[in-house]
Amino acid sequence: MARLLLLTVLSLLGSTNAKKLKVSGTDLTYGGEKVFLNGCNIAWHDYGRDFGNGDYDGTLEQWVQEIASSGGNSIRAWVHVEGYSTPVFDDSGHVTACDKTGDFEDDVLKLLNAAEQNNVLVTLTMWNGAYLTNQKAVDLIMDDDKLESYIENCLNHLMTKIKGHPALAAFEAVNEAEGSVKVESNSNSCYDTTIIGHDGAGWTGKNIPMHNFLRFIGRQNEAVRAIDPDTLITLGSWGQFSENDVFFNSHNHYTDQCLNEAAGGSDAQLDFYQMHTYDWSGSWSFGAPFTVSASDYMLNKPIVIGEFASVCAAGTPLPDLYEYAYTHGYSGAWTWHYTATGDCSDSRDAQRKALGHLKGRNDHGVINFTVE
Repeated sequence: MARLLLLTVLSLLGSTNAKKLKVSGTDLTYGGEKVFLNGCNIAWHDYGRDFGNGDYDGTLEQWVQEIASSGGNSIRAWVHVEGYSTPVFDDSGHVTACDKTGDFEDDVLKLLNAAEQNNVLVTLTMWNGAYLTNQKAVDLIMDDDKLESYIENCLNHLMTKIKGHPALAAFEAVNEAEGSVKVESNSNSCYDTTIIGHDGAGWTGKNIPMHNFLRFIGRQNEAVRAIDPDTLITLGSWGQFSENDVFFNSHNHYTDQCLNEAAGGSDAQLDFYQMHTYDWSGSWSFGAPFTVSASDYMLNKPIVIGEFASVCAAGTPLPDLYEYAYTHGYSGAWTWHYTATGDCSDSRDAQRKALGHLKGRNDHGVINFTVE
């Protein structure tokens, strides 16, 4: 607690006058105006090796320029992914630094600087639960002491370097934790994953209890807020299934109560929800984002559709998907993904063309704004 208090004081002393993405009810705002995050997932250029260890080559900066020139105002970028390149683990599985060369924090800062120059907001996604093969990364989720070593020796250093940056919109602890969660009943509904298990959660077979995942997420959220309280917190779920309590096939595991209880604190909550959505055998699942309005989920926070692609969208063209998200109450939409690999990804050309569909609009949220 003393450490968190000290970091909070330091963050206030180092605050800037930069505009920041903020939450107003179920809307996202920037500079006092309602905005819509019209963008793409950059995810990775070199899977898990884009930052640190001398590997940063500027490719992501070029992609930011291309996305911005096409009409995009935001990106979602992956950082450690599975932890094979960063952070640095010792033989016991504890984290000793962000990378081996000391370049990591500066590399992330370079991406943020390029984003600011191109009026693009960045969400940083640290880990990947959808595909998790590195046992040392799994151990961070299962072992509090090892998680604390990551927070102390890497995450805190990164956030101290980039806190207050105008282009830093949001922090995301892990992508699609549901992929590695254990499907099991529990007397505590926060940790009972039987409902989302019916829809395919747990596909990696790692069987990590939801309690551990929520603590892993919540402790990182607390650490980020202690250093940079102005950066928003989100969490990308593999579908609507684990982020709402309205539909019969869903249960919200990421409520303020669930995250704070698991983290053992009071500042582990999300600022906005982020749902990913792809069709299933050519059809949308019941209650999928592109079949309902954001308000239908009856959540008290903004919702961004964090991953989607027209090639896995029940035959819907990409511009129409952006239009639907924009006019049905969502606060943003990010295509998967600019790397343009895998079965459910549109070409870069298709993504650039679709980004221009909303260019200049402000009827359901401002698209074009200056990052400063």
